[in-house]
Amino acid sequence: MTTVISNFQGIQVLDSRGRPTVCARMMLSDGSVHKATVPSGASTGAHEALELRDGETEISEKLFLGKSVHQAVSNINEIIRPRLLKLEPNSEKIDAILHELDSTSRHEILGANATLATSLVGAIASAHVRKVSLARFYQPHGALKIPMPMVNILSGGAHAAGALDIQDVLVIPHGAKTFAQGLTWVSAIREKAAELGASDGFMTNLVADEGGLGLPFASSDMACGFITHCIESVGLNPRVDVSLALDIAATQFYKDEKYESRSQGLQYTPEQWSQLLLALVATHPIISIEDPFAEDDWDSWELFMKQLPRPIQVVGDDLFTTNTRRLSRGIKGRSANAILIKPNQNGLVTSTHDVLTQAQYSGLGTIVSARSGESEDSWLADLATGWNAGQIKVGSTHGSERTAKWNRLLELEATEETVFSKPF
Repeated sequence: MTTVISNFQGIQVLDSRGRPTVCARMMLSDGSVHKATVPSGASTGAHEALELRDGETEISEKLFLGKSVHQAVSNINEIIRPRLLKLEPNSEKIDAILHELDSTSRHEILGANATLATSLVGAIASAHVRKVSLARFYQPHGALKIPMPMVNILSGGAHAAGALDIQDVLVIPHGAKTFAQGLTWVSAIREKAAELGASDGFMTNLVADEGGLGLPFASSDMACGFITHCIESVGLNPRVDVSLALDIAATQFYKDEKYESRSQGLQYTPEQWSQLLLALVATHPIISIEDPFAEDDWDSWELFMKQLPRPIQVVGDDLFTTNTRRLSRGIKGRSANAILIKPNQNGLVTSTHDVLTQAQYSGLGTIVSARSGESEDSWLADLATGWNAGQIKVGSTHGSERTAKWNRLLELEATEETVFSKPF
């Protein structure tokens, strides 16, 4: 007997920052119920799909500082729901319906939080009907490729009230033989960072949005040196076992064509800022750097790629915003050699996958990424695995909204035929 969608509902729920977000709930005629909750970013790019929020129009909205999502939920219940009832769950068909209902480039009509919640739960339900996991839905045969983790240790910028000028210092356990071993290594590094930070008199029991430590450092150079010391202190070798990754999030402090160091009270021209970053790369065991320049400072991106002292991964997040048009420009100009893939920057699962496929076809590295405002869902881990992304960025090892993704990858490695991706 054919399984169809018997009921569909949007609900306002809370994300990991206590802010409203959209959850879509789909019931099938076989009695199963499937849910998907969409994340929300703090350092959002201007070119991302539109996250529809209500504004301060009612008392309830004022209590949430205008961030409630009642309109997006209403769009699910009143506009999308009637089109899905009695249909067989089919991810591509559901996304085609969503595109028909809202063909704007940034999903301005329905809201990308409404379209993505629907798109995600449609994919999850489609996998259920086929009696496979979401990872196997996209990769039905052969060994699943568990992605290399990129794990947040120090947080700054928009994630930690400016404890650092840059947004995050992360580690990548590229010398590990398995995902489980790599996660063990980075957990030890994170705990060592907390131990050493506490011994220096800093508060380490409170964490930033993505579970990282908000330790204040006077410079990025000092922060990188600190984490390198933590790696060595747990008996691992920088560059060989574990290396650093930086998320600069430069758009956040780019004003009037200059980059501002809030901690030092200085301004830098793009060329001066580039030289500071090149010095960091030359000095520390850094193998990946994300958003080193602002989202529309294309010339600086292209020049930086030509000036690198050694091959490293240069990742476009705000630069590309999981958008085919911006990615095409970046490929043509050789602006970066990797892309962060965030489904909520795009608004649909199928078109997010298309961006990832386009990047891989063009030789770019791909990193499927969570957001600072997350949920307890683990679908991101399945997408990164099923899409053969090679890398995943979830946050730190603290916070159940983060560990839900790490634990899902541990489960896949323990129960499925898998190989551990080695992009470095």
